[in-house]
Amino acid sequence: MPEHLLREKMRRLFDAYDVDGNGYIERGDFEALARRINESFADTGSQRAAEVAAVLDDIWEDLASRMDVDSDERVSREEFIADKLDAARGGATASRRRVRQERRRRLFGVMDRDGDGTIGLDEHRRFYRAFGVSAADAEETFAVLDENGDGLLSLDEMVEASLEYSTSADPEARSNDLLGPLTA
Repeated sequence: MPEHLLREKMRRLFDAYDVDGNGYIERGDFEALARRINESFADTGSQRAAEVAAVLDDIWEDLASRMDVDSDERVSREEFIADKLDAARGGATASRRRVRQERRRRLFGVMDRDGDGTIGLDEHRRFYRAFGVSAADAEETFAVLDENGDGLLSLDEMVEASLEYSTSADPEARSNDLLGPLTA
C-alpha cells in the first residue's frame, strides 16, 4: 500500500482538527470546530447547532479514548496517524467501523441544512470552510464527488467519501482532495 498518500491525508485531517495549531488535538479544538461549522451556516443557537456540538464531542471522546495513549487529554500527530493507519490497514473492528459510519452520518446529516436528504454545493462549501478548505477547492471536490452531475450528494455518498478519505491509499480515489489538493 502506498502509505505516503494515507499519511499525507491523515496529516491534513489532523491539521484540520488542530484548530488552535498547537500540534495536538484537544477537546477545545472540537468545540472550536463546532463553532466554526455553526458560524459558517450562520446558526449558533438552534437545536441543529447543538447537534453539531454533540456530534463533534462524540468524535473527540472516541478519538481520545483510542488515541490518547499517554492519558494527557490530548492527541499528538503521531498518536493520531498511528491509529488511523492501523484502521486503514484493517485494524478497525466491525463495531468500530459501524460507529464511525454512524457518526459521519450524523455529522453530514446536520450539514444538510434544508433537510432534503442531500448535500448541495452551498452546504458542502460552507461545511468544509470550517475545516479550512477554500471555496474553490470545495467546489472542485464537490464536482468530482457528484458523479451523476445533478448538483447533489446523498448522505451515503458523503459518508462513503469521508470513509474512503480515511482508508484509501489509491492515488485515483475521488475523495483524495476532500480537505483540499494533496501535495504528496
